[in-house]
Amino acid sequence: MIEKFYKAPIVYIILAGILITAFLFNSLMNYADEGNAVMVILLGISIGIVAIFITRALTYQKNRGLFPK
Repeated sequence: MIEKFYKAPIVYIILAGILITAFLFNSLMNYADEGNAVMVILLGISIGIVAIFITRALTYQKNRGLFPK
């Protein structure tokens, strides 16, 4: 399943990453307003994990020659 994600078109990967990150960031701000430090830390970590997956997918496509020329 992860290989399918890595081979998806770049536009889809970026759009999915933006949507997921925006949702997580919005949730992070809501929990910060409530003063829930644990959820703020967990959501910050999850935003970082999403960024790592996006970076890995883009580097996989670059190294495998899947970028359109």
